[in-house]
Parts: sequence; structure tokens; C-alpha cells
Amino acid sequence: AAPIGYLYQHDPERLKEVAHASGICTHGHPTADAACIGAAYLVKLALDGISPDQMIPMLRSFTRGISKEFDEAILRVRACLQWEDDEKALSYLGEGWVGEEAVALALYCFLRYPEDYERVVIRGANTNGDADSIACIGGSISGAFLGIDAIPDHWVERIEKSEYLNVLAERLAAKKESMRHAG
Repeated sequence: AAPIGYLYQHDPERLKEVAHASGICTHGHPTADAACIGAAYLVKLALDGISPDQMIPMLRSFTRGISKEFDEAILRVRACLQWEDDEKALSYLGEGWVGEEAVALALYCFLRYPEDYERVVIRGANTNGDADSIACIGGSISGAFLGIDAIPDHWVERIEKSEYLNVLAERLAAKKESMRHAG
């Protein structure tokens, strides 16, 4: 969903349409649809520099009416953000094996550490549940919000297939640029 939020940052309705098409082909449930749309939209909000404290209400407005379960999962994030115990909050939010929980957990990790990409990803990766998805979604939001320089150098240096990933990133940026000039 992150590339969708990136590509369609300036066209929210197209973002919603493409995220829906992307998610529906593998997850035919409205809650999964809302999760895919919501994850893409959170990346868009982060790229726009929206204050983290505004993300929940803006996300809820954008995904309103798609899934009651998704709406409830996002409201649970707001309910536990101020809790002292991260483990208790994460347990309250679920394990992330379903889309609404994965997005809620990732959003929680980001909102707890909005200025620290590494902490967001590590917190997400060390949850009890679908940790790789949670870390990926949380890292996408955090990276979009903080920029590429927030990613630790030693992570960039050690990532597998870095040349291939650089080519993909360049192609994605070129596509976004061509879309900007086209319309």
C-alpha cells in the first residue's frame, strides 16, 4: 500500500480507487479493503507532513463507511496511546493477523515514536503477531514522514538486493514525476 500512497499522494480519490483494486484481488473482505486504503492514506498524510495528532481523525474521515471493524480498531489506537505500558497497549490492539489490526498496530508504533524511524520499526518487529507486516506498515508511515535520511545507514548498507531496490525506487519516483506532468 505504501507505493500507492506515494504515487497518488496528490489525488486522494485515485489513491482510494487503486488501493481498493490492489487489496480486493487478495482480500475480498471490506475490513481488508479499509486496511489497504487506510495504510496507503497514512503514507499520503505522512508525505504531506500532517501532524501525527491529526492522522487518526483524517484517516477515519477518509475510510468512513468502509468497515465498522476498521473504524473500531483505529479508535482503539487513540484509546491506548497514552498508556505507559507498550505491551499492554499492543495486546489491546491485537496481533495484526487481520488487516485492521495490522494497520492499527503500525499506526500505534508510529504515533508512539513519530520522530524515530528505527524505534517504530523495531517496536513493530517485536510484537506478538504479524510482526513483519506491522513493522513494514509502520516503517512506511515513518519513512514517509521523516524522509529517507531517517533510515539508519547500517540498515541501508545491509539490506538484501539493494541495487534492485534502488532501481525500483528510481522507477517509482520517475513514474510519480511523469504523472505530475501529465495531469
